[in-house]
Amino acid sequence: MNLIVLGAAGSGKTLFTKNFGRFLSDLGYSVRRINLDPASRPRYGADRDIREFIRTEEVMEREKLGINGALIRSAELSIKYFSELILDADYVIYDTPGQLELFIFTNFGTELVKRLGSFTVGIFLVDSSRIINPNQYAAMISQSAVITLLLQIPVLTVFNKSDLHELKDFDFYKEELEKEGVLGEFFDNLLKFIEGTSVIYRPLKISAKNFEGFNELLNAINEVFCSCGDLS
Repeated sequence: MNLIVLGAAGSGKTLFTKNFGRFLSDLGYSVRRINLDPASRPRYGADRDIREFIRTEEVMEREKLGINGALIRSAELSIKYFSELILDADYVIYDTPGQLELFIFTNFGTELVKRLGSFTVGIFLVDSSRIINPNQYAAMISQSAVITLLLQIPVLTVFNKSDLHELKDFDFYKEELEKEGVLGEFFDNLLKFIEGTSVIYRPLKISAKNFEGFNELLNAINEVFCSCGDLS
């Protein structure tokens, strides 16, 4: 199964890739880790690294681009090397660039998903410490829905860093948002959309640092393509 790890900068994608891969290996699964960030050297033993082919700092110098232009150009150039990055294992974890928009708003993400084919799940990591009110919670769920629409794959929303911030229950945020009139209606409609996709929404809380919540996450991943359960 292919796991595409997504999230904003600072959400913990790289540490998750490292530690969730170790967790799966300890369970006896074959695991491969792939670094897809041409601007960052992986802090784990990557089985494949896009930086073997494209490095953002070299693109900046060669094409006389600023950092943002070089990041976009690096993403474009990386596509031709995807065949070198697709491996076979029980679980292949793809660690995406720090800037979420590079992956979902360019051909970078859609082309990778096309190459990977079926049995691909998105893991959308959210920094729990950034969720300080119901509106921010709704915004994160909205981002997950956008990723689902753009990449056309099932996406699990995973709240990371639960060891640093205790996230309130889903029902609390839902009830608070329902008091907000138009915003409450929007959230209700958003949930209906998510429930209409292949993944029914359920909040998943983990600490990638402390390996907490990994069993529940693995169960959710496996349920995506299993008729024996759902994510409600």
